[in-house]
Amino acid sequence: MSSGRSYVKTKAGDGETARKALLEAKLLDTEYKIVDEYQDLYFPLSGKASKAKLKKILAGIDFETGKREFVTAHIGPKTLSDALEGILPPELFEHLPRAYDLIGDIAVLELPDELADFGREIASAFQSVHKNFSTVLGKRGAITGTTRVRQYDLLAGQRKTRTIHTEYGCRIAVDVAKAYFSPRLLEEHNRVANLVMDGETVVDMFTGVGPFALHIARRHSARVYAIDINADAIDLLRESIELNRLIGEVIPILGDAHDYVQSSFDADVDRVIMNHPTGAFEFVGDACKALREDGVLHYYDFAGGEDPESSVQEKIEDLVRESGREVQSVDVIRRVRDSAPYEYQMVVDLVIR
Repeated sequence: MSSGRSYVKTKAGDGETARKALLEAKLLDTEYKIVDEYQDLYFPLSGKASKAKLKKILAGIDFETGKREFVTAHIGPKTLSDALEGILPPELFEHLPRAYDLIGDIAVLELPDELADFGREIASAFQSVHKNFSTVLGKRGAITGTTRVRQYDLLAGQRKTRTIHTEYGCRIAVDVAKAYFSPRLLEEHNRVANLVMDGETVVDMFTGVGPFALHIARRHSARVYAIDINADAIDLLRESIELNRLIGEVIPILGDAHDYVQSSFDADVDRVIMNHPTGAFEFVGDACKALREDGVLHYYDFAGGEDPESSVQEKIEDLVRESGREVQSVDVIRRVRDSAPYEYQMVVDLVIR
């Protein structure tokens, strides 16, 4: 047994939501067993977290903190490499994925061609290390089509593609085979939501299953028009609206972003989110029509080379000018994530006049 480990205590009824939120925030210490006592659950923490941070992560959940003893939970290999010792040929270990998409209780692996014949062995080993995941899927092909979906192979566990994913206490219904969602944008969802002010009108042009919209409406009395052409994505968003306690309003819109924005807004929107890095550039004119004077545009695109910041800034400034508006200021340019060797998903926050 260990002594004096920090914990978060919740009621058992909030346990699954709290567990997923702490796990997503990398604060749940899976080396130790969660304790169930008298309808209360004690979650061992892997690091220090302030009360303020825990309140954000466990939004809407009553909790207490303290220290107590926990029993060690982990039996077996601690790393994927350990679990594959003697199974995978030594020369292939350098090709093992170092990052995974962890979505609810589904893990998604992207295996290079060198490991194609060992997918099921790798997935089984993954589950022996990460016991919280009921399903391991393998990516097959690229994201394609206007609905932005890809295909998956079942590598281990339950045959499913649907789950409930939790980010900072926000519960999101996801079906990876039917609608776009990336857990790697966790901090971006959180960052943008923190910038919104009460009373804003926000247009999320390519909402997917609605993570930006949900995060915003959980924190602010804003109205978010969440648009997507994928009917499955909008159905999942409607489900998520029921899963969360919203302060603001999310209005799910099934339709083409170009048609809806052109017919519904005229310089009366405070903020537009354009998270479609392969196609957002085609809709900048629509966003500029919708935005009020001094409105904010969050523009996402892929860029590479030695200075992706300059190239994406130049591109969006040209697109805004072509739309008959001007850039008043560029508040943020940042690399959101690696998308390929020497290529990044970028975001630019612009104020438009």
